[in-house]
Amino acid sequence: MNWPGFSFLFGAWYFLALIPLVVLYFLKLKRPRLEIPSLALWQSVVNDQRVNSPFQKFRRNLLLLLQLILLCLVILALMQPFISVGPETAEYLPVLIDCSASMSSLVEGSDKTRLDLAKERIEDLRGNGKIALFAFATAGRRLTDFTDDKQILSRALQKVQTTHRASKLDEVLRMVDAVGRTLPVHRVVVITDGNLKEQVDFELPFKLEVQRVDEGGDNLGITEMNARRSGPDSWDVFVRVAGSTSEPVNGELTLTQDGKVVGREPVAASADDSERIVFSVDSIESSLIQATLKSSGFDSLELDNTVWLNLPKTRPLRVRASSDLYSWQHALNVLPELDLDSGEQPSAPEYDLIVSDSEDLAGAAAPVIVYNGVLPEELQDLITVSDVDVDDTPVQIVDWVSTALLLRHVRLRDVQIGQKARFAEGADAQDLEERGFEILVHGAEGPLMLQRRRGLETEYYFLFHTDRSTLPYRVAFPILVTNVIESAMQQASLSEVVAASTGVLPALSVTPDREYVIQGPNGETDKVRSTVNGLLTGVQADVVGKYDITDAGELVASVGTGLLSPLETSLRSVVELQFAELNVTTNESQIIDTDRHLWWTLALLAFIFLLVEWWYFQRMKTGIVA
Repeated sequence: MNWPGFSFLFGAWYFLALIPLVVLYFLKLKRPRLEIPSLALWQSVVNDQRVNSPFQKFRRNLLLLLQLILLCLVILALMQPFISVGPETAEYLPVLIDCSASMSSLVEGSDKTRLDLAKERIEDLRGNGKIALFAFATAGRRLTDFTDDKQILSRALQKVQTTHRASKLDEVLRMVDAVGRTLPVHRVVVITDGNLKEQVDFELPFKLEVQRVDEGGDNLGITEMNARRSGPDSWDVFVRVAGSTSEPVNGELTLTQDGKVVGREPVAASADDSERIVFSVDSIESSLIQATLKSSGFDSLELDNTVWLNLPKTRPLRVRASSDLYSWQHALNVLPELDLDSGEQPSAPEYDLIVSDSEDLAGAAAPVIVYNGVLPEELQDLITVSDVDVDDTPVQIVDWVSTALLLRHVRLRDVQIGQKARFAEGADAQDLEERGFEILVHGAEGPLMLQRRRGLETEYYFLFHTDRSTLPYRVAFPILVTNVIESAMQQASLSEVVAASTGVLPALSVTPDREYVIQGPNGETDKVRSTVNGLLTGVQADVVGKYDITDAGELVASVGTGLLSPLETSLRSVVELQFAELNVTTNESQIIDTDRHLWWTLALLAFIFLLVEWWYFQRMKTGIVA
């Protein structure tokens, strides 16, 4: 049996009000006038009444009894009594609130969002334990410490707002797990619309209850936008539109370039059949493209209706090739729209692509670097490279990662190599991965080509010198060089650009070591200093819209973002979440277990006693008058 508890125990001090109520009744004693035949026995009667009359008066006064009961009921209601539903509510309960973009979708026929429904679901969550609120979208955020103060929880709940990002459950669960290492957390409640990834990379150390709010209405949104160069001065802009229902929803897609309308197309998309629209745009200088979608019917989510895309200024690709790499220079010279530097020393500090036969780049830098015949210094204890002797069999390539960008459509089966690379004793591919390297080409005794990604830079290492192999004489070599150029052009956004989603803006090339002001679409500003290499990185873009980068009040560039999440646009609710060891079913109708509140019952009883008192004594007065 669970004994009742009280949320406002200090209200018990109001029971002291019973004392003045009783005292007032004693002071209000009325002595009736009676005529008696004799005073002989009066003295003994008075002595008995002095002892017993106060308590007899108390027992005989029905009005006093009703008012005492009425006052006690009001005070008990003020103390907010409750009956606990079980021992779990007496422990620490984290409540996770989904604040992803889909939670801002409207419920058809109402002005409430899914987040409003989630707040209603948890605003009455009370218990004899302590509750902590967490908000999550792509990342998690702790809103309150564990507390039983309802005012703190209510204020934190009122400040919860939806974000312009997709939802991800992993990180916030790890936050709760870290809290659970110091506090007894046995149960965690998630309030969400169910618009989550089914696979969750997390091992549950506690019981997880996932509660879904009601689904939103129909939605039509933009889930993808990119552009590909179709000519020296023209681009093809691709926009994908998807819906949330099985039936197609109609709408109109408008494309503007620097504020001018350049295209308008009708669209019709459903959850199972998205539509891809292509616009042709002429652009020599950098320009800002905006795609705007308008649904012909009810659209529950407005965030995914607008996307921005930056088209860069047309220019040749800046390439640096070492002076001794004749085969690479010859292959690069025949390609169009290249500015090739093959001198003894680099003529510029920055390039789009560097092909080098040494790790010493003489101060030059590029987002894509190809090292030819170079073993990274940090791998010299794991790999050894030596020349093939005359009597040895030439090294042949055993396997390669054909899906890698540099090796697409490249066949290396018959290439013979005059240098061999082998693992040191006890070393293997896992040791390379731990140091950030991935093997792209495998030889019989060790790796022959490696890849390493460091931030925005990508490095490729040919552990053998290509001139000491048959590779330059194969058809694979010009294809390989073309892939290298395409990779560099993509990194420089010269051949293909993709619209940026909310989170962090793509890196921008600006004046080195200078402070810039970024003004977001919501009016907020931020100051970011560029790197010594002239890159503006790490600019937060949490809201869908256009971001203006200014220098001393002058506009330097404008960059836009979009939601661009097929999952969020679909408004789809998963039925089951798959964790590492078990599956958790999401429940739509189940209500979170909370304590049963008794204050309203006591208040109702007090009101009934008040009506009974009024009716009874009013009836008596009416009878006497009659």
